[in-house]
This record gives sequence, structure tokens and C-alpha cells, in this order.
Amino acid sequence: MGETQLKSTTAESVAEEIGIRARQALLEEVYTTPKPGLVDFYSQGAHDDMNHLTFRISAETLLPYFTYMAEQGFTLLCTPKELFRAIRRTGIWAEKAMYRATCGVNTHKGLIFTIGIFCAAAGRCLREGEGRLTVESLVQMEQEMAADILKKEMAAVSGREAESHGEKNLKQYGTTGVRGEAARGYPAVFRLALPVLKKGLEEKKDWNTIKLQTLFILMSEVEDSNVISRHNPDTLREVQNEAKRFLAEGGAYQENAVEKLCRMDRDYIRRNISPGGCADLLAAAIFLALLLERWGR
Repeated sequence: MGETQLKSTTAESVAEEIGIRARQALLEEVYTTPKPGLVDFYSQGAHDDMNHLTFRISAETLLPYFTYMAEQGFTLLCTPKELFRAIRRTGIWAEKAMYRATCGVNTHKGLIFTIGIFCAAAGRCLREGEGRLTVESLVQMEQEMAADILKKEMAAVSGREAESHGEKNLKQYGTTGVRGEAARGYPAVFRLALPVLKKGLEEKKDWNTIKLQTLFILMSEVEDSNVISRHNPDTLREVQNEAKRFLAEGGAYQENAVEKLCRMDRDYIRRNISPGGCADLLAAAIFLALLLERWGR
């Protein structure tokens, strides 16, 4: 086998493994139950156009696109910024495929962006790191890929008409959403979510409960763009304070957590609150944990 063929085979194998973990992370998020205002096994949350089956269809549809973005990261001989531009084009194809598969429902648009970045970053880091990943290498690669580009894009929003809910929030309230997270190196994922996941696993807690605890850590701190888009910053602060109270009472690890979460779910459905931005960050944290479990050191 020649060197070129060997490299191609390695790239395909690595990309496939990364893509499978991306799909698993999307499924792990929706399987986390019960999540107030969000789609899970108990309810549709504050959504009337989707359920957990819609998310499963979407996750399966996106698998080849995540795999391809990982392969782009591994094989493209270009700068990190050029890699980011390349996977954004792939992301557009992925969005169109998602909408076709879900009959027009937006299940994973935000995660196509975030998970796509980390698929490509992982592919590039595995090539350059001789098959090993670290938190530091992933953060550095993500920043080299996206930070400058996204900061310029956000700065330019003030001079034109908003093209998305996130841009409307930025113009009206000054909140930066997922692009701000990416531009800052995803601090909510690396500083908030991953440590909670790691601690829960080390303490051998129930996996579903660990994910719920992680979600509420995120809900207590993150400027969730989905909550703001549906309502306003005042409602966001209510959600953050409610999450903080739940955590102060023992969080997902308290004895009557499920009862409280089901009651909160009914309340969020009534109030049309869906912390979808935090759900996306939970999925991203799960994905990174899976990557580090496989290739970390």
C-alpha cells in the first residue's frame, strides 16, 4: 500500500469514528429526560412541530456531513481559517438535508455549526497530534479556525439588516449567541459543562442524571439565544435564577429531582420557554467528552 493510499484510509477511518460520535452526542442530548421546555422522551417541550423521533431522523441525516467535515479537517492542506470556510459550505449542505428530512423543522441548525467546527478541529488535531487529542489542542484549533472571522462578522451586524434570530438578538440586546461562544473558545462548554460531566462520571453517578445536572449548570449561566428570541432578557434572567435555585436545592442529584423537573417542564411549556441554546451546548460537551475518551491523554 502506497503512502497516499495509507493516508486516505486513515483519514476515512478517523472521520468515520468522529462522525459516529457526533451523531451519538446529538442523540444523547435528546435522550436526556426530563428537560424543561425541551424535546425528550417525556414530552415535546415548548415545541409543537417536533418530537424525539424528529431528532433521531435529523441525527441520522447529519451523520455523513459530520463525517465529511472531520475528513476535511484531517485531509485539507490549508490554513485553519480556510478550513473553517470550507466546512461552513458543507454546513449549508447539511442544513438543507436536515430540513428535507424533517419536513422543514429546525432540529439541529445550531449544532451543525458547533459540532461541525469540532469535527473539523478534531480531524486536524488528530493529524497534527499523531492520533492524540487534548482539550488545549481542540480549543487552540477552534480559535485559529473561527475566532477572527466570527468577531468580524459580529462587528459588521450593526451596519446591515439582521439575517437570523441570533443577529436580531445582537442588534437589539447586545447578546452574541453561539457565534460569541465560538469566538471566545466555547467557555460554557470547557469551563462549565465538561467539568460537571467529568466529575459526575468520576463519582459514578447515573448518566442521565449527570447530563441533567450539566444542562442546569449551563442554564444558570449561559445567555441562551433561544430563550431571548422567544421572549427577552428578563425572561432569560428568570430562567437562570430558576436554574440556580434548582441547583442550590441539590440539582439533578436530589431525591425528588424528576418530580421537580416534570413540574418545571409543564411550566415552561405553558410559558413557551425552550432553553435550546443550552441543550446545544450540552450536546457539544458530550461530543467533546466522547472524543477525549477515545483519543485524549
